[in-house]
Amino acid sequence: MSVMSIRIDDNKRKILKIIASIEGKTMGSIVSELIDEYIKKNKKKIAEISEKEDLNAIMKLSEKSFSEWDNEEDEIYNEL
Repeated sequence: MSVMSIRIDDNKRKILKIIASIEGKTMGSIVSELIDEYIKKNKKKIAEISEKEDLNAIMKLSEKSFSEWDNEEDEIYNEL
């Protein structure tokens, strides 16, 4: 399993922690559920794009999204 570091507003974090506590869940499990839902909802986009374009083009489209991970602050996670 990989580690993902995200930055969120302090107030949102506090509210998420409260909701997680009320539901008997962890903040991580809530985020994981939301990611699963997002992937399920958007998985068709990959299939549609792959029918029209080759996989290299798809990877090129996502390249910008991954550029935010390339920073000194998150270097600690590279070794995990």
